[in-house]
Amino acid sequence: MPDPTAVSSSLDELSEGMAAYEEELADEIAELAKRREWQTIQEKSEYAKQMRVFAAKIIALKEEWDRLNGLDDLAEPASGGDADSLPVTARTRWEKLGDKIRVQTEGGRSAYSNVIPVWLFKELALSALNRIKSDGYVKTSDVLNVKLDTIVEKSEYKRAPRLPVYVTFKVLVKEGLFENPDSNSHRYTLVGGNEQALRSFLDRLD
Repeated sequence: MPDPTAVSSSLDELSEGMAAYEEELADEIAELAKRREWQTIQEKSEYAKQMRVFAAKIIALKEEWDRLNGLDDLAEPASGGDADSLPVTARTRWEKLGDKIRVQTEGGRSAYSNVIPVWLFKELALSALNRIKSDGYVKTSDVLNVKLDTIVEKSEYKRAPRLPVYVTFKVLVKEGLFENPDSNSHRYTLVGGNEQALRSFLDRLD
C-alpha cells in the first residue's frame, strides 16, 4: 500500500514554500515603500492577501489528508493555548541526523518539517555572512539570488529553491546567531556582530 505520509510531507513542503514566497513578497513591498510607489504597494498588498488565503487552503488540505489517513494522531498536542499564535522561532526545532539537518516548525494546524544537507546549510549560512560583512545586513532573497544555481543543480530542492534558504535562516535565528532588529524590514544581522560564534557553530556541524 502506498505510504500516505509521502503526500503529507509534500504538502508540508508546499506550505513551507508559500511561507518563503510570502517573505520575499514582503521584502518587495518594503522596497517599494522606500521608493514611495504607493499604487504598486496597494496592488502587491492585495496580491499578498490572496496568497494568504491560498496558503490557508494548503494547510486545510493537509489537515483533511491527515485526517483521512489517520496521520493527525501523530501530531503532538500544543500546550498552553494556540501554538500557531507563537512566533515561528519559538515553534522551530531542529536536529542533526548524519549529514543532514531536520528542521521542524511545530504548532497545531501549521506544523511542517524539512530536511536539508549539512553542506548546503553551511554554504547558505556563509553566503549570508558574506552579505552581512559587505552590506551590514542580509535578506533571504540576497542569498537565494547568489546560491540559486547551487541549490537547483546540487540539491533536491530544484522545484522549491527558496525553502533551504528560509529554513537556514530560521535555524540561525533560533540559535541566537541572526536577528531581525526591524521586524518589518526582513533584514537580518549577526547578533552582537559575532562572526566567530557563527563560524564555531558551523564547525560543530561537521
